[in-house]
Amino acid sequence: MNERILRSGLAWVVLAGIVGSSTLAAPIKPPENPARITVSVVPEMVSPGGSAEITLTLEPISGVKINRYPQIKLQVPGQEGLVAEAEVRIGSKTPLPLEDGANFWKKVDPVGLTLRIDDAAASGEHEIEAKLTYYYCLSGNFCAPKRVPLTISLDVE
Repeated sequence: MNERILRSGLAWVVLAGIVGSSTLAAPIKPPENPARITVSVVPEMVSPGGSAEITLTLEPISGVKINRYPQIKLQVPGQEGLVAEAEVRIGSKTPLPLEDGANFWKKVDPVGLTLRIDDAAASGEHEIEAKLTYYYCLSGNFCAPKRVPLTISLDVE
């Protein structure tokens, strides 16, 4: 009888371990905004036929690491009569080792992009749609792509 009680107790310990581990392994909820993004435009006022330099900075929040691979990509689709299509990528074109942290930026380099302004661009304030894509990880346990729609304010003289 003691053997049966021992087996029964052991079964409960195993079952409790399985149930306990499944409740501990709750799914990770990714942050809505894994990084703070700022965009600047120089010059503030641009002439038709000229160009504007866009600088985007990406600062990860606490606990988030931004990947070098896949590359960070900033895309601006062309808008007829306003700006030509433009795209820039920074980071590594090939996979990097994960175990030594080489795939993560210690400090993310600013992303720079030149926008060519159409000769026929109308004067005034314009909003240029753009898209930022980057990959991030949380403590190495969860990694995901992040796609962020952006609006770049452009003032044409």
